[in-house]
Amino acid sequence: MKLSNSLKEHCRRNFLLTSEVILFLLFANHPLQAQIVPDTTLPVNSLVAPNGNTIIINGGTPAGGNLFHSFSEFSLPTGNEAFFNNSLTIENIISRVTGSSISNIDGLIRANGTANLFLINPNGIIFGPNASLNIGGSFLASTANTINFADGTQFSATNPQPQSLLTVNVPVGLNFANNPGAIRVQGTGHNLSLQNLSPVLRGDNNSMGLRVQLGKTLALVGGNLNLEGGILAAEGGHIELGSVGDGLVNISLATQGWTFGYEGVQSFQDIQLSQKALADASGVVSGSIYTQGRQLSVRDGSAVLIQNQGFQPAGNINVNALDSMEVIGTSPDGMFPSLLFNETLGLGNGGDIAVSTRQLLLKEAGQIGARTFSAGKGGNITVRASDSLQLMEVSNPLFGSNIAALTFSSGDGGNVIVSTGRLTILNGTGVASATFGTGHAGDLVVNASDSIEIEGVNQFNFFASALTVSSYNAGDAGKLIVNTSRLVLRNGGRIESSTFASAKAGSVTINASDSVEVSGTVPGSINPSLISSSAIIQDEALRQFLGLPDVPSGDSGDVTINTNQLRVTDEAQVTVRNDGTGKAGTLGVNARSIFLDERGGITASTASGNGGNIELQASNLLLMRRNSLISTTSSSVGDGGNINTNSALLVAFPKENSDIRADSIDRRGGNVTINSSAILGSEFRTQNTPESDITATGANSQLSGTVTINSEIIDPTSGLVELPDNLVDATRLIARACPADRGDSFTITGRGGLPLIPTDLLPSNFNTVLVDRVSSDEDKQSSRETEVQGNISTATNSSVSTTQESTEIVEATGWVTDNKGQVVLIASAPTVTTNGSSFTPPSCP
Repeated sequence: MKLSNSLKEHCRRNFLLTSEVILFLLFANHPLQAQIVPDTTLPVNSLVAPNGNTIIINGGTPAGGNLFHSFSEFSLPTGNEAFFNNSLTIENIISRVTGSSISNIDGLIRANGTANLFLINPNGIIFGPNASLNIGGSFLASTANTINFADGTQFSATNPQPQSLLTVNVPVGLNFANNPGAIRVQGTGHNLSLQNLSPVLRGDNNSMGLRVQLGKTLALVGGNLNLEGGILAAEGGHIELGSVGDGLVNISLATQGWTFGYEGVQSFQDIQLSQKALADASGVVSGSIYTQGRQLSVRDGSAVLIQNQGFQPAGNINVNALDSMEVIGTSPDGMFPSLLFNETLGLGNGGDIAVSTRQLLLKEAGQIGARTFSAGKGGNITVRASDSLQLMEVSNPLFGSNIAALTFSSGDGGNVIVSTGRLTILNGTGVASATFGTGHAGDLVVNASDSIEIEGVNQFNFFASALTVSSYNAGDAGKLIVNTSRLVLRNGGRIESSTFASAKAGSVTINASDSVEVSGTVPGSINPSLISSSAIIQDEALRQFLGLPDVPSGDSGDVTINTNQLRVTDEAQVTVRNDGTGKAGTLGVNARSIFLDERGGITASTASGNGGNIELQASNLLLMRRNSLISTTSSSVGDGGNINTNSALLVAFPKENSDIRADSIDRRGGNVTINSSAILGSEFRTQNTPESDITATGANSQLSGTVTINSEIIDPTSGLVELPDNLVDATRLIARACPADRGDSFTITGRGGLPLIPTDLLPSNFNTVLVDRVSSDEDKQSSRETEVQGNISTATNSSVSTTQESTEIVEATGWVTDNKGQVVLIASAPTVTTNGSSFTPPSCP
């Protein structure tokens, strides 16, 4: 008996419907064994059938390249497998959970071909320690209530409406209602390890956790996201972690995987990685990791990691945490720090790390790093913490908290750019750019609109809290630029550029609109707080460990400070320094006032190269107290550097031994030029004394340098005063009137009526009127200048020289009045009669 085609189709549909009812009743009566339960909300409903530990999912409603599934419950017990038995032509498997239960998944989810798999459950999703994926496409798990499509169609888990035809369009958005469910990923944690100067090493658990195929996307977008030892891996692909309160998340299909936009989100929730959790997008092709939420916490040795192992550029790590972000602590055994790393192991360039938040905290070994171990360029690090950035509390002897871009090979290191309101660096933590190879280190730029405070050292290794750019090999160090309102360095805190080998140290530029304060030393140590660019000799143990030369040969860089007020106190230093064979740089300060106190110093020193130079501009005041120092001394076979100061007032207390020195021990002294309206308390001397000195000594008197002092107000004890060009007839300044008493008198003595110097007594012939000398034009110009030249006198190391007077001019010592009533200057001082007037008006009796 033959059946018509229509009758065959009718029987087939009845059979499928009967099967669905039987399976539904079977699963409803045995929820523990079968927790994937289809509902009846689709034109063609999903079909599930157990086969041992495998639950086969057939049916569903196809629409073009999309296949829609709907379940009242979707959970997978430990050791079980959910197999989506889709056609190979399907591009997107889109599934929803319409019931009220959380999805507990602790088994394998598998699909055919290269289809992407979407799973939404507004109640929440938990991936257990044994959860895993075996799908050819991307995987997106979400607690959104609706998936939106380009034609306006919505596939809703909270309001499932029967539809005769679902869309053929690709998904374009995830719509969240208020308080969406959380997503949790549980696991035993990663097995990574980290050693000094080495990349992150992988253990033997690479197959654990949720993983997608090469170049695909693994996305968790829901309410709160908690990775509790869970592992997410997308080799060379993309990992998306989005924590949403309510609103619309835009999604779009990219060349590889999916991208996400949060412009339509009204509020965000929190993301936490704990118990050695891992988000890993490493691979031979570009990988990337994006996180978006209200708060992000990476703790307990958890890691966000990309290692570029191939030839193509790596992707980026992007973190957007609306409120705060913290990277804290180590693994329980203390052997692995919590971190965000983007590393380059192959020839491709490394990716960037970008962090945007309001408050960022790194403590107890938390780290953010971009590192290259190959010829590929390292990535850049950009941190924007609008309110504050804090690095603090080192509690592990192996790792400190830091933000660093490092290169260990021929690839150049990336730049580090930090922008915040308040930057606080404590306990030996820091922000750094450094090279340990032949590649150049990147630049370090720090912008803090309010303040920067750097203080203290690491209690385990005594490394200072610091902003640093440095070179430990042949690659040059980068530039260090600081822009802030107020900069404070205390108790060993540092801002420095340094070289320890053959390369150049970078320059240091500080722009602080309000003030720069550098004070103190490391408690219990002589190591000062400092701002510097240097080439220094490391201790022997560190030289051997890093393979450093015994003596560095690289040049130091320049240091420039632009501020309203600079204070260097309590043995702190602002310096350019070279302890090796290279040159020291130039140290320049542009300020309204400069204050040095309690052995505080502004110095430029060399061991063998040319001495560094110091350029000081203090528009108001340069004040030196209590053994403070301005020095360009060469300590060995180098020449002394030059010192140029320009200030309205230079003040030093004579007995406090505050010195200005441009000395050299074994070679020529430097040059000192001081331009000031007034110089008080400091004097040129041919050698250093216990008083406040200005010196430029060399190895001997012939090698002494030059000291030039230009001052509008000079020491009055010198007795040199310049008169006006045109003398005024003083008699014309006296009113011609009849005296009230002919016995009265008025005598004009002028400035010449005073002693030659203030300390002298009035002469016995005080009736003699002395008049200041008249100088020629040549004399007038040179009398403003007192020039000290160290090689003029053979009897002393240096001596003071002044311009010689012209022998053709005879100094006037008195004056008389001629018969016409005019004053005439004479070389001898006549006796002045004081009981009469020489210009009585003719009308007076």
